[in-house]
Amino acid sequence: MKIYTPEEVLIKIKKITNKELDSQLSNDLEVSKQMISQYKNKKNIDLQLKIISLLIHIIENKPK
Repeated sequence: MKIYTPEEVLIKIKKITNKELDSQLSNDLEVSKQMISQYKNKKNIDLQLKIISLLIHIIENKPK
């Protein structure tokens, strides 16, 4: 299973939620655009990213 970077996670989440812009996602999450930007620039892979990557994998590979 691929472990996504924070930037890849945001891209995938925007795709799953039909959002195009970081600002739309920040509104849905009720966080600032700056917080999205800080998350996007995060460099270390932690447990949270592994969990999110697993969930994305499950969603993307779910039979239709």
